[in-house]
Amino acid sequence: MTQENTTHCIPCESLDSSFLLLPHLKDTQDELSKLTLWKATMGNDRVEKISRSFTAKNFQSALDAINDIGQIAEREGHHPDIHLTSYREVEIVLTTHSLGGVTENDISLAKMLDEQVKIVYSPRWLKDNPDAKPTAK
Repeated sequence: MTQENTTHCIPCESLDSSFLLLPHLKDTQDELSKLTLWKATMGNDRVEKISRSFTAKNFQSALDAINDIGQIAEREGHHPDIHLTSYREVEIVLTTHSLGGVTENDISLAKMLDEQVKIVYSPRWLKDNPDAKPTAK
């Protein structure tokens, strides 16, 4: 994990609904256009989210990435939902839970994760997802 100078998340307790950055899914996609590994989704709970998925090289690589993500989340006080399935399939889901939608905190954290977490990907997955090369270890 590398340290970079980036903006920090705003403490959630100081946020209100005026901080909901993207009230429409299309606006979220526009904001994410520079974050090519992330996509906007509407969850089953009708809450807008942004997410990123990848296949790690092996179980340990997946755990290493999850631990690095966790350290950044703790530092920022903004916590993603992280899912590990099939021993190396990882999904990161960001939303501001207290407001039920996507805020600048989610965009900022996505940028931090892309910049600071270096992942050992499955070679096949990386070949199929060349945009991930800058985030590869």
